[in-house]
Amino acid sequence: MDLIEYSRSLGNLANENRDLLGSEVEVLRSEHGIDSPDSLKEAITEVSAQNRLLNIGIVGRVKAGKSSLLNALFFNGRSILPKAATPMTAALTTLSYGDTFSARVEFYSQDDLGKIQERAKLYEQRLNEAEERLYRELSERHKKAAASGKTPPKDSEIREKANEAATKELRKDLSLDAAHDQAARVRASGVNPVSLEQQATISANSPDELAERLADYVGSSGRYMPFTKIVHIAMPLEELRDIQVIDTPGLNDPVQSREERTIELLKTCDVVFIVSPAGQFLNEQDLEMLGRITAKEGVQELVLISSQVDMQLHASEKRARLSEALENIRKQFAERAKTTLSALKKSNPEVGTVFDALIGAPADYLLHSSGVAYSLVASLDERDKWDENERHTWDQLTYSYPDFFSLENLDVSRNSLSLLANIPAIRERLAAVRAKKEKITSERLAALTASKHKGLEAFCADLIRLSVRQIERINSADIGDLSNQIKSLNSKRKKLESKVEPIYENCMGEYRRGLRFSLVKDARNLLGETSEKVEQSGGETTESRTREKSGAFNWMARKLWDGGKENYQVTVHSVMTGQVAGAIQTFIGDMAFRLSAQSEQSKNELDKNLSRSLVSAISETLDDDCDNDLIFEAIRAVINNLPDDRFDLGIELPHQLKARGTLKGHDAEQYKDAAADFISDMDNEVTRKIDRFIRDIKDDAPSTVSDVFVDNLEVKIAALKDQKKNADQVISRLQGIVAKLKGI
Repeated sequence: MDLIEYSRSLGNLANENRDLLGSEVEVLRSEHGIDSPDSLKEAITEVSAQNRLLNIGIVGRVKAGKSSLLNALFFNGRSILPKAATPMTAALTTLSYGDTFSARVEFYSQDDLGKIQERAKLYEQRLNEAEERLYRELSERHKKAAASGKTPPKDSEIREKANEAATKELRKDLSLDAAHDQAARVRASGVNPVSLEQQATISANSPDELAERLADYVGSSGRYMPFTKIVHIAMPLEELRDIQVIDTPGLNDPVQSREERTIELLKTCDVVFIVSPAGQFLNEQDLEMLGRITAKEGVQELVLISSQVDMQLHASEKRARLSEALENIRKQFAERAKTTLSALKKSNPEVGTVFDALIGAPADYLLHSSGVAYSLVASLDERDKWDENERHTWDQLTYSYPDFFSLENLDVSRNSLSLLANIPAIRERLAAVRAKKEKITSERLAALTASKHKGLEAFCADLIRLSVRQIERINSADIGDLSNQIKSLNSKRKKLESKVEPIYENCMGEYRRGLRFSLVKDARNLLGETSEKVEQSGGETTESRTREKSGAFNWMARKLWDGGKENYQVTVHSVMTGQVAGAIQTFIGDMAFRLSAQSEQSKNELDKNLSRSLVSAISETLDDDCDNDLIFEAIRAVINNLPDDRFDLGIELPHQLKARGTLKGHDAEQYKDAAADFISDMDNEVTRKIDRFIRDIKDDAPSTVSDVFVDNLEVKIAALKDQKKNADQVISRLQGIVAKLKGI
C-alpha cells in the first residue's frame, strides 16, 4: 500500500473509533510522530521536488565573464544575457525552463531607491571633503613654490586638479561609487519611479526577441535599467529543462535588499561556479565574494572557473603548443587556489569544510573557459558579424599561435577555439552534479519514507494492542467493581492532591531552572565564538598613493612631463563585511536552533521524570483500587497535554550590519564597532528573552494536575463501565478494528 494511503487508512480508522479507543490515540500519535496524511504528502513532495531542479549558482565580480559563460552554456554563444558594466547595472538574474519565452522584472522599491540616494549623498559629502583637503594641500605647496619665485597655477586649475584626485580616491570605494553612478542614471532616465509597477512582464517568440525586449530593462542604456533589481527569465529550451541558474550581481552591492536576496538564493544551490578572470585570478574581491557561500548548506560542489583564459596565452605564458600553454596556466592557478583558499580558511575558521575539496585537489575542481572563444566557434563562418572584441581576440590568437588559428584551416581553428572555450568539460561537470543530486535526493526520500513507515507500523501495532487490551478489560471488568473504583477515586482526591502536587511543582521547578541554565550557557558560548570571529574579520592592506614633491625642479617636471611626483605606502584597516554579517547571521541561526533544540530536549526529560514520579506516587496512594494500566494511561494523557513551548529567538540582523562589501579605513572601524556593540547588546537581549520564555512556561503550565488526573481517570473508568454494559457489541467492534488494522 502507498505510504500516504497507509497513513490515511490508519488515521481514518483511529478517528472513527475514538469513542472506544479514547484519548490514548492522541498520546500514541505524539509518541510515534504521526503526521496527518496531507502533512506527510507535503514532506515527501518537498524532498522529491529538490530533485526537479538543479540549482546552479554563478558568482563573480563584474566583468568576470559570467554572462559570456552562461551564453555559451545555454545559448550557443549568442548574447542573450546582457553584460553588465557596473555593480549597479548587474541585475540579479534567474534563468529556468518555461512554456514560453518570457521574463518577469522586479523593480527597486521606494525604500531601495531611498537608500541608493542616501549612499549617493554620502559619496558627494566625502568627495567634497576629499576635494577640500586636497585643494588645501595643493594650494600650500604652490604657495611655497611661489615664494621661490615660481608662477603658481590659477586657482581654478588647482580646484580642477583636486577634484580629479578626489574622484580617483572615491572610486576605490566600489559600493559608494556604484550608488553615485546609479543615482545619476536614475536622474538621467527621466522616469518617475512612482509610475512603475512593482513588476513588469515581458513575452517574446524567440530568445533573440526576448533579449531585444529585455534591453530596455537591463541594457547599459536601457530606459528602465536604473530601476531593475531582479530579472526572472523563462525559456522553452531543452538546455534549461530541470535547471535553474542564479546569476548573481557583482560585489559590493549597494542595494542591501538585493544582496540579501542573492545570499538567500545561493543557499538553494547544488553547485556554485566561482568565475574569476584569468588575468586577476582569485584576487581580493574574489575572496570577499567567497565569504558569501562559506556558511551555506546544501551546496554539493564548488567549481572554480578561470574565465577569459584566452587573454593569458600571450607574452610570458606563450608556449609552442596551445595545450601546453593551457596546462601550464591551469597548474599555476591550481597552486594559487590551494594557497589562497588555505590562507582564507586559516584566517576565517567559520568557512568550515566547504573549501576542503578544492584545497585538497584544486586541479579536480578547476576549469578554464573563454566565452569569446565559444562565440568565435559559432560564428567562424560569419566573420563579418564579429564585434571589436572578437576581432581583437582572433588577431591575437593568430599572431601568437598561427599553427592553431588560421583561416586556411577552419577545422583546426574550430578545435582550438573549442579547447579554449572548454564548454563540454563544464557541461560534463554539471551532469556529474546532477547525477550526484539524484542519488542524494533518492537516499533522502528513502530515509524519510522508511522513517515514516516505521512510525506508522509502530502506531498500527500499538492500536492493535490497545484494542486487544480493551477487549480483555471488558471481559474481566465488573460493573460493581468499576463503580467502587470511581467512589474510591473521589474519596482519595485530597490524599492524591497532597502527594501529586508537590511532585509536580518540584519537577516543573527543576525543569525551569535546568532549562534556563542550559539556554544561558549555550547562548554565552555562541556569543563568545561569534565575538572572536568578528574580531578576526579585520585586516590591514597596504595602498600606494601619489603625492607631489616639493621644489622648483619637481614643479618643472610636473609641467613638462608629468613628473615631480612620488609614490608612498599607507596602511589601511579593512573588514570584509560579508564575512562579519555571515558570522552574525550564522550565530543568530545557530542560536535559534540550539536553544529550540535544548528546550525540546528538556521538555522530553521533564515528561519522563514527571511520568516516573507520578506513577510511583499515585500507585502507592490508590493501592489496588484502580487498574494500573488505566492509571498509567491517564498519567500519559495528562503529561501529553502539558504546553509544548518552543523557544523563538526573534532577532534579526540589523540594517547597519548587513553585507556591503569590503570596507576600509574609518568605515571599517565603524562597522566593526557596530558589530561588537550588537554582540554585546545581544548578550543582554538573549538573556531577557530566555527569562521571558521561562516565565511563559510557568504561566502556561497548569497550576495543578491532581484534579486533571482524577477527572481523566474517572472518564476512562466510566467509559469502560458503559462498554461493559454493551460488551458483545463493543467487543465485536474492537475485534473488527483489530482485523482491519492487521489487514492494512
